Amino acid sequence: MVSIAKTGSNPQNFMRLYGISYGSFQVLLAKVEAYIQAQKQANSLSKRGRKPGLDVAGQLLLTLVYLRQYITFLSLGNQFGISESYAYKRYSFMRQLLMHVLEMPYKGQLSFEMLTNKVGIDVSEQPIERPVHQQKQYYSGKKKGTP
Repeated sequence: MVSIAKTGSNPQNFMRLYGISYGSFQVLLAKVEAYIQAQKQANSLSKRGRKPGLDVAGQLLLTLVYLRQYITFLSLGNQFGISESYAYKRYSFMRQLLMHVLEMPYKGQLSFEMLTNKVGIDVSEQPIERPVHQQKQYYSGKKKGTP
């Protein structure tokens, strides 16, 4: 399971792993926690159900990892010690919270570019390696759009 204490002790590693500085992460985490507390106060619902498998910081990290790397939820679940479906549920929940907390217009999908514009996340594209020689080995011969 990912530990904030391990990555937070080295700010350069935190920036490289999650694309956001540790200080910015703490500010964003404080805003998210304040929003959650305000929602709990407003709804005044009794606490029901199981306790979450991840704390709010872990859920925020999960969301940042997904938005930065677009890895599968199976990999995320394995990395954070939760199931694939629970990783997706926590990502969806945190995505909606971030849309409210950062006051983004709802477009149905939170992208890394939108989050980068609001928070200032380090984004770098990495090219996909493709074979230069002997490409016919990888070509199936199918063509798109011809009925």
